[in-house]
Amino acid sequence: MNFANLPQLVDMRGKLKSKGTYSKRTKAITHRVWHHSLTKKGLAGSDAASFAAYHVGTLGWPGIGYAFVIEPKNLIDTPNGKRARIVYANDINRRTYHVGNSNQFSLGICVAGDYRYDTMDEATIASIAELHAALVNDGIGKYDKAHNEMPGYSWKACCQYNYRNAFDWKGSKTPTKPAPAPDVYTIQEGDTLWSIAHKDGAGGVQVEDLIKANPGIDPTKLKIGQKINFGNAKVVIVQPDKKEDTKPSNSGDATVRSIQKTLNSRYETKLTVDGIPGPKTLTALVEGLQTELNKQYKSGLVVDGIYGRKTMASLPNLKKGAKGNITYILQAILYLKGYDPKGVDGIFGTGTEKAVKAFQEANHLTADGIAGRDTLSKLFA
Repeated sequence: MNFANLPQLVDMRGKLKSKGTYSKRTKAITHRVWHHSLTKKGLAGSDAASFAAYHVGTLGWPGIGYAFVIEPKNLIDTPNGKRARIVYANDINRRTYHVGNSNQFSLGICVAGDYRYDTMDEATIASIAELHAALVNDGIGKYDKAHNEMPGYSWKACCQYNYRNAFDWKGSKTPTKPAPAPDVYTIQEGDTLWSIAHKDGAGGVQVEDLIKANPGIDPTKLKIGQKINFGNAKVVIVQPDKKEDTKPSNSGDATVRSIQKTLNSRYETKLTVDGIPGPKTLTALVEGLQTELNKQYKSGLVVDGIYGRKTMASLPNLKKGAKGNITYILQAILYLKGYDPKGVDGIFGTGTEKAVKAFQEANHLTADGIAGRDTLSKLFA
């Protein structure tokens, strides 16, 4: 196989977290399906090992859902220059979970990164192109599609990079943009409430919202073909090219407008005050967090709005009774993620504690109401 001879490819089959095995395919691979991870590419958790832990521990899958993962943060020197590492995560003849009812004939390829915000670098583009060329030469698949171009997933904001340009695909030059989230969604193979609610847009649908919108549903016993209600769940799909400026507006959510005004005043973030939790609002919260960590703990962080390893290492544990600007930022991110702390006032009270516990339960964290590094990392990831 040509792909196995790529110098930047590392075979990690059988070495990543799992709790069983996927069954063998009963159909030939016809589609190569391109994903992105929605984790910023430089983060410690933006790699195949972390994705496997999430897919097994949170989604309940047998193993990582992709055959290949391209890791921009891990560069390998090759005879042709630096390349992003390619992890061979599952045998290509295994029917892994990544595109529901199309899993049997689809090969999953994930490029680590959140390309609503990240920029695709040359080493990563080269690895995409070389992996694609090798798969074509090996006769593995006939068609290339984005996640949201597969049946039933048109509303997914995945992938957000231009995979077609990366390997000079001769068809349309831009992936299909996400459609509005459906009012009713039909469960496909491998779907869980956690995978459906994954962050496909800032402020997107939360597991808790789906449970509330579907009284009596058992999140652990979803069946293929089962219909669930999205219409009453809180869904905000944010397009990556949305512009934000400082023109005030009376639209959107009043609490979000208040948060945006406070961030502008306190940290000079120049947000649109529109009440819509767009990507710049989330970035501004990280900038505010970094500013406060530098001010209060002399952390020496670069205030760039990127939640990375150094920011995570500087975090305090926040619990009931805490007060101040970092507590305010915690309350703000909770609210933007759909967990109402019953007041964004900088005082960690009962409402904030309940919101933290609800978030922890929905994300399979210890529900102790204390916002430590694991909880904050999930909130800001």
